[in-house]
Amino acid sequence: MRVLAVLLTVFWILPAPGARADVSKELVEDLVDGNVIPAYRRFEEKTGALSEAVAAACAGDTLSTDAVTSAFTEAWLAWAGARHVVKGPVTFFDRQFRIQFWPDSRNRIERAILDLRKAGGVPDIAGATVGVQGFPALERLIYEGEGASDCFIARPIAENLHGMAAAILTEWTEGETPFRKAMVAPGSGAGVYFTYAESLTALMTGAVASLEGVLRLRLKRPLGDDSGHVRPNLVEAWRSRLSMELVRADLAAVADFYHGGAAEGGEPRGLDAALRRSGETELADLMTKAFRITRETAAKIDRPLHEAVLAPETKPTLDELITQVSALKALIIQKVGPALGIAGGFNAMDGD
Repeated sequence: MRVLAVLLTVFWILPAPGARADVSKELVEDLVDGNVIPAYRRFEEKTGALSEAVAAACAGDTLSTDAVTSAFTEAWLAWAGARHVVKGPVTFFDRQFRIQFWPDSRNRIERAILDLRKAGGVPDIAGATVGVQGFPALERLIYEGEGASDCFIARPIAENLHGMAAAILTEWTEGETPFRKAMVAPGSGAGVYFTYAESLTALMTGAVASLEGVLRLRLKRPLGDDSGHVRPNLVEAWRSRLSMELVRADLAAVADFYHGGAAEGGEPRGLDAALRRSGETELADLMTKAFRITRETAAKIDRPLHEAVLAPETKPTLDELITQVSALKALIIQKVGPALGIAGGFNAMDGD
């Protein structure tokens, strides 16, 4: 806690940033080419492997094989590595909700699965209700389902996930007006954004939204922040025991975004490099330390979150993690954004 206290003290005493130069093309390219597109490439690759694993298992008249659970884990973690991007093709056709419909407060996923079982026949998953199209529905089939008899639903869900991942990547990188062009060449005719500041605002909105999702949905909600009652059944991905792995993946993705995909110890890139170029070395050092401390705290939680919220011995670590993620979010909004000429232009949990 001493390190955290020092971190927060430094945060509050850092002077307010002065006027800064316009957002550069180099910064936006660092973030898009160093983090966003590689994250979507990995998502496409891992969902492809998941689709193949489910097809192979079902061909062998089974579903929950080690190969399927491993591929499922890697694909969902790859999605966590990309879900800090809340603008662009992931928003087209409600893809972000189709990939992961959660929280599901009305148990729509279970009802949708039951309806598909009753209907029989291979369903048109892409045209089905949003709750049955993505990871939470597939998780139920793999970890709580009826085995091979659920393959007629599981296979098209896995294929649908890969199809969406492939479409997102294609729309970012290919064609006459890929979304990458809209970001790195604003005002070029690709539409959407007209300045680099607008592109940066859109990208930073996602980073803030991801941290807010970790805070509000993944940590505070099952800890009973509003009700005062711990509710482990509200934890994300509790059936597959991936909850804390997904939180760590979220934090790693935002850290990688901040650093523009730069390797640890390598040449600064992304927001880190932009701050240093503008003379905000102290703030850049603080951000690097804040990400490191927060990720180290998350790594200390050695069990799935639905177990951790019930364990008295992990409560102090969870509280510390919440405080640290809150500090990271505040640093980005109140210090990093203004230092780069972005003030009040992005809001957590804000999408297209």
